[in-house]
Amino acid sequence: MTSYRFARRSFFSAVGGAFGLKILLKNMEAMAQGAESPSRFLLTHFPVGTLRRRFLPTGSGANYVASPIILPFEQAGLREDMTVFFGFSDGHLQCPGGGGHEAGTPFMTTGCSAAGTRNNAGEPDDGVAGGPSFDQIFLKNVPGMQRDGVGYVNAICDARVDSNETSTQCLSYSYTTRQINSARPGGQITEYTPLLPQLSPAQLYASLFTGFMPGGDTDANREAALRALRMRKSVLDYSLDELEYLGRLAPSNEKSKIDLHAEAIRKVENQLAKQIEDGELGNEGPSCTLPMEPSRDLSGGKGNSQYLENVNSDDSAVHKAVAEAHLALILAAFQCDIIRVATFQFSPGTNHVSFKGMWPSDPNRIAMHHPVSHGGGFLSGAADADVASLQGADKDRYEFLANVQTWYNTRLAEFLVKMKMTKDAYGGSLLDHTVIPYVTEVAQANHSRGPKPAFLFGGSKLGLKHGTFQNFNTRPQVDLFLTCAQALMQTDDPKGGLGNERFNQFNRDASAIPGLWQKPA
Repeated sequence: MTSYRFARRSFFSAVGGAFGLKILLKNMEAMAQGAESPSRFLLTHFPVGTLRRRFLPTGSGANYVASPIILPFEQAGLREDMTVFFGFSDGHLQCPGGGGHEAGTPFMTTGCSAAGTRNNAGEPDDGVAGGPSFDQIFLKNVPGMQRDGVGYVNAICDARVDSNETSTQCLSYSYTTRQINSARPGGQITEYTPLLPQLSPAQLYASLFTGFMPGGDTDANREAALRALRMRKSVLDYSLDELEYLGRLAPSNEKSKIDLHAEAIRKVENQLAKQIEDGELGNEGPSCTLPMEPSRDLSGGKGNSQYLENVNSDDSAVHKAVAEAHLALILAAFQCDIIRVATFQFSPGTNHVSFKGMWPSDPNRIAMHHPVSHGGGFLSGAADADVASLQGADKDRYEFLANVQTWYNTRLAEFLVKMKMTKDAYGGSLLDHTVIPYVTEVAQANHSRGPKPAFLFGGSKLGLKHGTFQNFNTRPQVDLFLTCAQALMQTDDPKGGLGNERFNQFNRDASAIPGLWQKPA
């Protein structure tokens, strides 16, 4: 005689021929029980710090006036969805021999000091991570963050670097450690294992969506699925039959769960039928829309390349296309509830991405971002120069760097607007339920550890309060992540809740930033 346990396993195995259906059924059960949209975390990064006099807004608190670098977010209608920061630092952290960008990137994402640098057959300043990164900390500690499988993705739009370094092109580090050969201090040191990002959007798509639909993702299968829905012979019909069978076998304490599944499935089936009749399927409302596979030819650069200020090839069009593709896939994965944690990086701090049309005195000039940041002497001091005093090439370099950061901010603003407009399977706005810090690895191009800028977007339904500019003398950057933890963990004491995490060893006085979170009623 067939057991209930075996029948239930067979049921999920059958619908799991497309794992997206298993996710759908779990979400339907949660919805039937009155669950709200889940919390999500997306760590985003822009390279090479900022230009203080171009970044700082005038005024403070809720009355600030956006600077040109911040303006793309305000023009996109995101002022009440973001908090602007200046004054973070990781100058108290140590990594013997680590470079500015090379140590700064793992400092930024882990909040930990590290043992030294990798012996990578290149320059000796490739800093290792001294602890797990905050995306992995939240994946482990926030209830409901972990999904089936790996549970997260990491994406980068261009991975060209100066000299073989791993550190500048990685935002994510696991709890697993390993022994490696070091350049500094020499011998063997311990690093927390890098979780390297996907460079190709097509590979990111494959890691997220292969097997999501029965038969794979093709135009024929999409049309077949739509025909099945029109004929009301969808997987939902099949699921109801299977649930009825399970109900006959189930013990009494399981019958209520099966009834909830069945009720939810009937509601969804009726909703789908109405959408089909009205010609609205997939256009509006809470849904999970499988994205088109990106071109396999679309990818950013990788490896080492020549370090030049002026070049002959403009990367900006491809760079934009790769960013849009990666971000669209992350959005779809959040909407379909495949993952609730991700990291996204435009390019490493030591990037070799070139831009045309941003050099003030010559719009046809093509310049490489990171090399320009080290040209001239205007950033040699503790604070960047008064731009009004700059002349010639130094003034051009300064304005070029500001233009590049504005370009990156515009790309992210476009994505955040889509997040705001997209509903998840529970009917909530993705942006309102996703906490999105936007950070950089150095304060500015002279490699100083502070004062650093940052942004925090989203999470309004999780209790984050936005619409202000926060300017500090010096705060450890960990404070930003503790503020994220308040919203994700729904606690006034996130540091206590994460007390066993390694970052606490290096940030004894860290605390969440007051006034930015209040537990929702």
